[in-house]
Amino acid sequence: MKTVLAAITFLFVILFSQDARAETLRIAFSSAPRSIDPHPFGGTPTASLKEHVFEALVASDDGPLLARSWRWISPVSLEVKLRGDVFFHNGAPFTSRDVIYSACRMMRHVDGRRNLLTNSMGPIDDIIAMDDLTVRFEFKAPYPLWIQKMKFLSILSSEQAKLQSETIAYDEHGDCGGLNYPSRQDFETGSAAIGTGPYKLDRFARTGEADLSKNDNYWGAKPVWDTVQIRTVTDAGDRLAGLIAGNFDVIENPKTEHLPLLSSSERLTYTSVPSWRSIFLVLDVSEDGAKGVRASGGNAPLADIRVRQAMSMAIDRKAITDNLFLGEATVANQFAPRYRADAPNMPELPYSREKAIALLSEAGYPGGFEIDFYVPADRYANWDRVAQAVAQYLSRIGIKIHIKSENWPDFSRKRRAGDLGFFLYGWGHPQGAAQMISFAFASPNKKLGLGSANYSNYRNDQFDAAIGAWAVETNALRARTFLGAAMGIAVNDLPGIPLYYQHTIWAHRADLLVNGRQDERTSATRVSPR
Repeated sequence: MKTVLAAITFLFVILFSQDARAETLRIAFSSAPRSIDPHPFGGTPTASLKEHVFEALVASDDGPLLARSWRWISPVSLEVKLRGDVFFHNGAPFTSRDVIYSACRMMRHVDGRRNLLTNSMGPIDDIIAMDDLTVRFEFKAPYPLWIQKMKFLSILSSEQAKLQSETIAYDEHGDCGGLNYPSRQDFETGSAAIGTGPYKLDRFARTGEADLSKNDNYWGAKPVWDTVQIRTVTDAGDRLAGLIAGNFDVIENPKTEHLPLLSSSERLTYTSVPSWRSIFLVLDVSEDGAKGVRASGGNAPLADIRVRQAMSMAIDRKAITDNLFLGEATVANQFAPRYRADAPNMPELPYSREKAIALLSEAGYPGGFEIDFYVPADRYANWDRVAQAVAQYLSRIGIKIHIKSENWPDFSRKRRAGDLGFFLYGWGHPQGAAQMISFAFASPNKKLGLGSANYSNYRNDQFDAAIGAWAVETNALRARTFLGAAMGIAVNDLPGIPLYYQHTIWAHRADLLVNGRQDERTSATRVSPR
């Protein structure tokens, strides 16, 4: 580490033989976008890239984007008014027909697989063009979450449909009268990458490279940069070295230990924004027991709420955020950042080693127990140090932790198979403050789209009633009340243990202003000269 720091310090001395030209912005992503095709894939890197080219009806901050407004006509009918001053990169005007075409393509399997919203659009019964700038979504049952989901429906030009008529009839299979759809390859070669966004795609490579040029006819604020170069550099040290050498203007996710160097530089700095991502522990609370747990009384100590409370109480969250993150993380008190719009705000989670030991003894485990602790490697900032800190805190109350770090593909496979009894995880909240608990802690309910990621095997009738009421409530005030009730139950029962809310950090030239996003996405539209 000393050698690396010395090298970085030396590079600071010879920094910036020449500054980048103002008209070109060069960005280093920390992970590669999977595609420029906006429909098959989620993930922050892919979303960061595609949002330069494609736009949705609703913006990431829940405000209007290509939609001007929306209102519920009835509990099962949502009317959306569209902007009338928008044109695609090919010059075609944006209309309601493009919305229906995009929804049809989202329902159509691409390369034999579902798209990003294929399952989420299951409750939609029909999509109707009331006129060129009005779309009505009809649902099989109340589905207020669709407003949040609309921000992931990237809008494509219906000129690619090769229409035989002026109308498109939506259907749940995506056939929609035998429309033509571009393939993933069509997008990646550029022929189908036609959106309404502030930038046009010039080149894409699956290695994580993309070149963009500004859309001079963009309907919104005009792009600052003539061209944008995006490259992917997975190693944090290499990204920083590239910034220091002048190869990049902005880089994602510098390491915490790099921050003092950035702060002391006259030519570089960093921007930190509290993100919507909660970092937490997931526990298999099934009374049948959890895998990887070894206790004298069996393998189900996590089923006892006193054990879960003891584990939560044993962890000093503020020490983690202050010491491991240098203050660039926020202590968690619930399963969604309290600064997320419409989120409730629960009391702080207590820290007391003495009370934790007493609770563990009361539950029948005075000598503690052993447990395997699975952690995805290189997925979250300071993942290794956080894992060690959690292990040490729990060891102090008698719980022996065996850390099992896994690469992401193996970790994900074991998680989906239910093979992990105790693991570290992170969950963003782009779909609102209820996103995590509605997926992670609700009993599985396909009709309402709840509980599809309930790896804790948590069941609570009161929680299910509250989150089920939230899922069908179109009145925002009542929906917040149901969410608050559900969050309170989850925080009390602790099927997971909240740790902290991650901050997103960008290192960049000091003469640039970076307006960071809470959804962790990197956008050239949020970077400007000071």
